[in-house]
Amino acid sequence: MKRLAIYIAVTFGLTWGLLIPAGFLLGTFANGEASSPVMMGLIALSMFFPLVGALVANLACGPEARIDLCWRPRIKQNVCNYLIAWFAPAAIALLGCVVFFATNPHLFDPTMRSFIESTAATAGLAPDEFARQMPPAPVLLGATIALSLAIAPFINAIPAFGEELGWRGMLYPTLAELMSERSAALVTGAIWGLWHAPAIAMGHNYGMGYAGFPVAGILTMTLLCTAMSSWLSLLRTRSESVWPCALAHGAFNAIANVGVVFCTTGQTLLGPSPLGLVAGIPLMAVGVFCWLRLSSAR
Repeated sequence: MKRLAIYIAVTFGLTWGLLIPAGFLLGTFANGEASSPVMMGLIALSMFFPLVGALVANLACGPEARIDLCWRPRIKQNVCNYLIAWFAPAAIALLGCVVFFATNPHLFDPTMRSFIESTAATAGLAPDEFARQMPPAPVLLGATIALSLAIAPFINAIPAFGEELGWRGMLYPTLAELMSERSAALVTGAIWGLWHAPAIAMGHNYGMGYAGFPVAGILTMTLLCTAMSSWLSLLRTRSESVWPCALAHGAFNAIANVGVVFCTTGQTLLGPSPLGLVAGIPLMAVGVFCWLRLSSAR
């Protein structure tokens, strides 16, 4: 249908049309996104392109073919959904860290030495000097979790809204007109994951040193986005608003890397971020649970 085709064309056209040429120009396909602050800014900017795609798709269709993007917060009717969106990502991410380090105990580093060395190198400091400036590990972990719970989800919800107005406001309900809610959630998640492909090819989320780079990373991101899509689609269906989805998305982004500071290798395809294949097991379980609660009827 016209609305769907326009949304996909605009969203992917803007994102891939910007990031791919910029990646070659800035050398980030060879050296990684972290090698260029400009590229990191462009990747952050691209989070708003699904919003642009949704608005353009709606405007390009006649009034009878437009869709309610569900941008109203509807807080009073959805207190429970907002609380779940706020706190569930932290529980899922921390449980994912437990699963990851329980199955990979050799990667657990309570001294945070790898994190200290890499961060010190970035800051141009000696590791020992940088370590003296850091608080003890329990204090750092507690402060990180507190910040990730209290403030960061709401800050991150703003750029996440740029994505969610497109993926859950436009794409999911548009697909649900053509197929069941369950199928729409899966297809939305797959498209959402593939949309990240240029950034993943620059080392986003997983780095660049793993076997099968970047295809394995793109497939992993697509799998975990599909799992998360089922939960966010259920949130969108029950709340009739994309804001709980944006809050949950922002909360995930805030807490996702909390386990990385204790991992000797940093983030890998397996974890400790909940976007890894092992650390993502709790997220995948939540995705299946929510997917079963979506309608299977067309």
